[in-house]
Amino acid sequence: MTRAGLLLAVALVACEAPLDPIAPSDRVFSLSGYLDASADTQWVRVEPFGTVADPVPGAIDAAVTLVTPDGVRVPMTQTVRTFETGPAHLFWTVEPLVAGVTYRVEAERSDGALARATVRIPEAESVALTLIDGLVNCPTLVIVEGAERLADVRARYELLGPDRQGEVYEFSKRPSLAQTASGAYTAQVFFGEDATEMEINPFPGVEPIAPEVVVAVATDDWPEVDGLTLEEALASADFDRVEGGVGFVGGIVTTTADFVPGYGFIPFELDPRPPEPCFP
Repeated sequence: MTRAGLLLAVALVACEAPLDPIAPSDRVFSLSGYLDASADTQWVRVEPFGTVADPVPGAIDAAVTLVTPDGVRVPMTQTVRTFETGPAHLFWTVEPLVAGVTYRVEAERSDGALARATVRIPEAESVALTLIDGLVNCPTLVIVEGAERLADVRARYELLGPDRQGEVYEFSKRPSLAQTASGAYTAQVFFGEDATEMEINPFPGVEPIAPEVVVAVATDDWPEVDGLTLEEALASADFDRVEGGVGFVGGIVTTTADFVPGYGFIPFELDPRPPEPCFP
């Protein structure tokens, strides 16, 4: 799996909120997650839609299929992972995806009951990612132009020091997303805050790290949920975009770029004009 694919697969399996009790209905499954044309593995979560909120242990009665634009049906493999809230039923495939086209994800029960989600993958050719590296007491500014919508912006760090070598941390910056008058998206990465979470010295170079920004470009049908991370939005929002079920499966293309973090202790206000570098 690519780094971007691994990052967003981890975000997907974090969607572990159980279903609330519901009234009887003819809906079959709850589907959540996304297809990433930049990743080498696709993950979608599928849960039975029933009248109780009790989690289902073990495998569920579901055959999940990825349907390509030309009608090819690709079976997805079921994997059960257990979290604090109970088991999560994940379905995956290594089928390569193409940007700018539409797929379907279908979940069918053994009695023929079916739920399906239509998934649009965005175009990526016109998207431009610019990073203004953080200076002392300044954040790193992420600027994305040409995107219909952003599903998420994440800071990813791999520790390289001898004591904690190989540890990987990821932090969503989605709550900091803003849009300028020109339509560009911006987000902020405060390295000092992330260093505190990682329990490392916030001064770059004291603990060797490999920092990356990962931007997930989405289509305009992605719901806007202010102040939530991607996984929080998928887990808690009232989505109703699955035929024969509930939930939402979106399409994204991810772009990754290295950045040089500043100390990032003092926030600054984003101007509605094109962003300028932050100076101490």
